[in-house]
Amino acid sequence: MAVNQAVPGAQGASGMIATVKNFFTGFDLKQWAEKIGGSSAEAIEAAVYFGLCFAIGFLFKKYFKLIFVCLVVSAFVVLGLDYLKMIVIDWPAIKASLGISAGMDLNSMVTHFFDWIKAHLLLFIASIVGFFVGYKLG
Repeated sequence: MAVNQAVPGAQGASGMIATVKNFFTGFDLKQWAEKIGGSSAEAIEAAVYFGLCFAIGFLFKKYFKLIFVCLVVSAFVVLGLDYLKMIVIDWPAIKASLGISAGMDLNSMVTHFFDWIKAHLLLFIASIVGFFVGYKLG
């Protein structure tokens, strides 16, 4: 065996490191996003959706029982106070703030939701992936 002969695999590892280094130094987010039909603003928006849904998924797994019990108790208290007329809930104002019109039924709401998904597919996928990754790591 020759003295200056490299250990097998050492050349491959340094070649792989060089390839990864070249990829990250030559990576242009704007150019990559334009190749797939988007812009850097859309990529940043998708990253924000991913990060928020990651945090929601992470916290959901950690504190689901506590949050669920608090929401159920709060709903019973608020609806009980509304039933006893101690507070008045303005349901039309709540529906208006959520974007639900008076003539809107469940079918039109579901159709509207799926239309939003079709229009914002990248954001929807980033959100779902972020939630599940956060849930898995939580």
